[in-house]
Amino acid sequence: MQISPWRLKDYVFAAFMTIGMVIAVFVVGPLAAFFPGLQLVAWAPFGGIFMTLGMARLQRKGSVALMILPLALLLLALSPVITAYLATTVLLTEAIIFFIGNYRIKRNRLLGNVIFFGSAAPLGLLLAAYGLGGKFGRLLTMPWIFVVMGIASCITGAIGWWLGELVIQQLKRAGKLDADL
Repeated sequence: MQISPWRLKDYVFAAFMTIGMVIAVFVVGPLAAFFPGLQLVAWAPFGGIFMTLGMARLQRKGSVALMILPLALLLLALSPVITAYLATTVLLTEAIIFFIGNYRIKRNRLLGNVIFFGSAAPLGLLLAAYGLGGKFGRLLTMPWIFVVMGIASCITGAIGWWLGELVIQQLKRAGKLDADL
C-alpha cells in the first residue's frame, strides 16, 4: 500500500530544484531591488528553468506544490506576505493543471510556468499593498502596474520554460533525465 505517489528520490529532486530557485533569487534579487515586484520578473527566467526541470522529472499533478510549498513555509517566519502569495499562486497553478492533465507534456509545463509567474507578481504586489502598506500601499493607486507586472512575468516565465526545455533536451540526449518525455 503506497501512501504517497512520490518516492524519496522525487522529494530529493524537488528539494534540489527549490534550492536552485532560491540561489537564483539571491543572485537576481539584489539586481532588481530598486522596484517592488521587479525581482520576480527578473527571477522568472531563472526560476522557470528549475521549475520546468522539476515538472519534467516529477511529471505529476502537485509537482509545483512539492517544489514551492516547503519554501513558502520556510519563509513564513521572514514574511507572511511572501508565504501567502506563494501558497496562493501554487494553489492556482495546481488547480488549473488538475483539470487539464499533468506535467508530462511541454504545453502543460509552459502553462504551469506562465500561470505561476504571471499570477505571482500581481498577487504578490496586491498582498504587499494590503498587508504591508507604505510604499506598497501606493501601488493601489496605479492599477495598471498589476497588469504590466503580470504580463512581464508571463513573458519572463515563458522564457524560463523555454530555457528549461532546452536543458531537458540536452539531459535526454545525455541519458541523464530518467523521465519518459
